Amino acid sequence: MLLLNVLFAIVSAITPFFPTATTVSYLSNDAIRSDRAVSVTSSGLFPTKKDAASLGPRLSATSAIVVDAASGAVLFQKNPHKVWPMASITKLATALVFLDATPNAETLFTMEESDDREGGEEFIRPGESAKLRDFLIASLLGSANNATISLSRSVDPDMNTFVALMNKKASLLGMRDTVFTEPSGLSAENTSTAYDIVRLLAGVADYEAITASTGTNRAVITVRPSGSRRIVLTTNHLMGSIVFVEYGKTGHLDESLYNLATTVGTHQGHTLYIVTLGSETNEDRVQDAKNLAVWAENTYAWK
Repeated sequence: MLLLNVLFAIVSAITPFFPTATTVSYLSNDAIRSDRAVSVTSSGLFPTKKDAASLGPRLSATSAIVVDAASGAVLFQKNPHKVWPMASITKLATALVFLDATPNAETLFTMEESDDREGGEEFIRPGESAKLRDFLIASLLGSANNATISLSRSVDPDMNTFVALMNKKASLLGMRDTVFTEPSGLSAENTSTAYDIVRLLAGVADYEAITASTGTNRAVITVRPSGSRRIVLTTNHLMGSIVFVEYGKTGHLDESLYNLATTVGTHQGHTLYIVTLGSETNEDRVQDAKNLAVWAENTYAWK
């Protein structure tokens, strides 16, 4: 009997303690999360996980996050704080600073040679003029680098001053791990995290000029002096899929691979922020975001 007691004591000492399972409000992909990615003022319904064993889809993306917009709850995350080149997602911050300057959207503005940049579509070319509203559409919907530089110059000819405003805006939005070095996203030194970019998406929500520009498949702009009308198509190919895209922005550099920051609506009327960074191809980033949207809606209940 004494021997059995000794053996039991030894086994108890080397056997790990497993706590009793408890009910939690929501479960992330690999851990219980108690933080909220964005601040919310409303008392939105807090999502609960219907299938606690579901850890989320396999992704091509290096980092990703899904956040419930109403509650700020993190529904999924993969390396959410990994610093990564934003690429053209940068243009969302440029648009915020541009609109904070309260420009007259109908003002005609002329693109200069100094605005021109390599890469991307050129819906407006040096020497041509267009309304500032059309520069914004070319920048956000068509991801035109030169139109983005023109927008920044319309606010301040000194790019360093404009970039300082971008970094100040990022700080105000709570983007603690974000650094901007230029407005277009062409530099790999514009870096952020999936977690921070959710806060950028949340900040964009109040700017109708941005959500309207990026929440459509196509738009038409007019350039002068020719008066020609040019079609601008979205770079966000999640549009037109089974997922309802409210607004968002793509980004791509050799250093960043394929990025996507987007806001989507569920069939139950809820809104999700989805960010994927570093997907291998354009098709992969679309599939990554689609899989996350479908998984979140099937895995969580708002009640």
